[in-house]
Amino acid sequence: MQSSHGTSNLHRANNQCSARRGVPKDSDTAVGAQQDLFQSVSKYTPARHRALIAMRCARSSRPFNMVKDPDYRAEVELLRPGTKIPSPQTVSNDVREIYRKGAQYVKEYFAVSDIHLFLPFL
Repeated sequence: MQSSHGTSNLHRANNQCSARRGVPKDSDTAVGAQQDLFQSVSKYTPARHRALIAMRCARSSRPFNMVKDPDYRAEVELLRPGTKIPSPQTVSNDVREIYRKGAQYVKEYFAVSDIHLFLPFL
């Protein structure tokens, strides 16, 4: 058997396996990705992780230093080894930014809606 045939077979088997697992073919989007139990590729990014932490703190009135909790850190390490967890100050800044942008959207919404309250014929 020639070595090029063996390499072709290896590439073909690799592509078939990736297709079964839902990994994009020849794409950098899945580099370092983690496959879950449903055979799909994790969509983890550090920004999504930070957003999730900030939303958890904002919605559930959790303290920003929850990220220092040893059990939380162990859970993150179990699910995605080597993940960098943001500092409490970063979480605080993220929550503040979410509220700032959210307040701006609310302000703009009601600024437009006020016109219709006073001038219903528009």
